[in-house]
Amino acid sequence: MTAKQQIRKKYKTLRNEMSNSEVREKSDQICKRIISIELFQNAEKILAYAPLGNEVDIRLVIEEGWKQNKHIAFPKVFGDTMKYFEISDFSELEEGTFHVMEPKEDHPIDWSDALVLVPGVAFDRKKNRMGYGKGYYDRFFEGKSGCIELGVAYELQVAEQLPTEENDLPMSYLVTEKNLW
Repeated sequence: MTAKQQIRKKYKTLRNEMSNSEVREKSDQICKRIISIELFQNAEKILAYAPLGNEVDIRLVIEEGWKQNKHIAFPKVFGDTMKYFEISDFSELEEGTFHVMEPKEDHPIDWSDALVLVPGVAFDRKKNRMGYGKGYYDRFFEGKSGCIELGVAYELQVAEQLPTEENDLPMSYLVTEKNLW
């Protein structure tokens, strides 16, 4: 097992050991923090995600975004790429690749100036992100310099330092239930 695989296993285990009530409580704290920050308040377009398992549940952020007439899009996987599709209701999602809820839409948007809420397995204090190892987000962010990447995680997912490679792009910001970097 490689070092990255060991790190992924460690942080997935920590996250998966959280109780449903702990996930709900910490997700709510993170959502309130996101909604209160200027990044969210100023964003007209948000690229979101549908949580899988014990990932931070950001539905409160999405619902608040819709209340504020923000445009919100979700990712859908096509082979090795990921494209986003704007939706206006959770009913527009269906189970897709890797059992993740994806948009039913087939007309992708190409926003280069959005706030992007990014899940991950682990992050570090320098805002480096470790995903599931498929590289979807890294490939998506290539050439999207106008986007603001906001890593979304629980405090227990934040390491002191993660190993990085040349193609690993750090987040612009990282938010947990306790901090915003």
